[in-house]
Amino acid sequence: MSDQTSRWAGLSAWSIISYSFSTIRQVLTNGYAIIPFVYTGWQTGFNSPWLIIAIVGAILAVFTYATVQWAMFRYRLYEDKLDVRHGLIFKKANEIPLSKIQNVRLEQPLYFRPMGLYSLVVETAGSKEDEAILAAVSYQRAIEIKQHLVGERTNIQQKVGSPLTETENQQVQGTVQGSALEQAQEQTLVTKGIKDLLLFGLYQNNLFWFSIIAGPILSQLDWSDIADTQLAQSSLQWYNQATSSSLLYQVLIITLLIIGFYLLLSLISMAAAVLKYYPYHLGLHSKTLHRTGGVIAKQNDALALHRVQVTRFSQPLIGRLLKLWTLHFKQVQGTEIEQKAKKHMLIPSMNRAQISELMPQIDESGTKAQRLPTHYNPIHFGWYWRRALLPLLIPLVNTIGVGLNPMTEVMWAIGLAVSLAIYLRYRQWGYRLIENTCWIHNGVLGQSWYQVPLIKVQHVAITQTSGQRKRGTATLELGLASGTQTIPYMPVEDAREIAELTLVITSKDPNNWI
Repeated sequence: MSDQTSRWAGLSAWSIISYSFSTIRQVLTNGYAIIPFVYTGWQTGFNSPWLIIAIVGAILAVFTYATVQWAMFRYRLYEDKLDVRHGLIFKKANEIPLSKIQNVRLEQPLYFRPMGLYSLVVETAGSKEDEAILAAVSYQRAIEIKQHLVGERTNIQQKVGSPLTETENQQVQGTVQGSALEQAQEQTLVTKGIKDLLLFGLYQNNLFWFSIIAGPILSQLDWSDIADTQLAQSSLQWYNQATSSSLLYQVLIITLLIIGFYLLLSLISMAAAVLKYYPYHLGLHSKTLHRTGGVIAKQNDALALHRVQVTRFSQPLIGRLLKLWTLHFKQVQGTEIEQKAKKHMLIPSMNRAQISELMPQIDESGTKAQRLPTHYNPIHFGWYWRRALLPLLIPLVNTIGVGLNPMTEVMWAIGLAVSLAIYLRYRQWGYRLIENTCWIHNGVLGQSWYQVPLIKVQHVAITQTSGQRKRGTATLELGLASGTQTIPYMPVEDAREIAELTLVITSKDPNNWI
């Protein structure tokens, strides 16, 4: 494809649907705070005729905005770059060098399935947003553009946006068939069924967003009326009868209620895991990871192994009980595949045996890692000592000033809880140096291992405070394109050993790992 034959091309009019849903999603994502007000208004009744006008106006505004986005979007392919232009009032032009493209993925939302259309998403290094989204593209065109962008393009010399001739159609069809053959030859690394994804949703359950939305709504409920209902009265009577004879019954019932409440809330997380990832398939082809799956929106993600900066093995508290881990492949900051959720490409529900089988197959940087470590070198106790006294200082000062009362007792309880959390974090912070890999361990109730290939480290820093000098400790910082990994209060001899080894390894390596 020569520069002379490249022309600006537009998107299909079907992309208006994609822009409309994208706009609605952005409004809902950033407008969760208005949910309590909508709920309150719904309870009091919407009788104003302005409601219908507002709804119609919002629909027209979304459709108009989506139509303008479609009409103003243009893209053009060169041999070495992708040009994108969009915007009406504030026009924006992006020139994306093909060498800087990190990921190219295909997505098929539910509304595109009847037409057999896809959205092609382009991500580059260092950008916090998707660089380009080509919506409503046919599968043939999406495969052709993807292969061009990732350097696997065929010799089809055609004008972008111009009709395909019969010969070119045959060539494109051959390209699609070749891509299907490559997928058939792809090495399968990991597959996950419904059971594994349900477990993943269970132990990765995050109640943060639920609490933000549910809290204001629950505050609008009239709890006195609920307490006066027959069901509430009978439940309270049964509880009093069951727990009046033994304190053990009280503890048991409260524990069961907490577990039941957690499981109830986990249903949302479990359903989301299945809808997003099922059937989960991770394959390896040409040193590139390919992940597919999704019930509502089909996803096809690709990640070159050499672009993985750090591999994180996380195990939340419930995951520790189930002995299951989640693998996160951390890339250059701002180019995460799981960008919408601020996460990285991941592998859910992995036990240690499965991890040991997988790790040699995804080792591109020569770390020679065969399994997760089982122990680590702890950091110095001075890290905890410097932080544990502050939470206790506030209740101590208040107790001396006003004496022991219910308020200061609450302060002491909070201070002790914070101090305990700091201690648990201290107990789980450690490191291990295994050949040319630095492993970092941290956590509180859960735990995480970070696999840091020293060959990919971009800068090293050793710092010491006056207190650390007295104790013979130092803080080591390993800077990578995915962020900085820190080991505080480690023996200064170990910090220097890791730093010197890193400099020796990286000085002899000519590879660009970004």
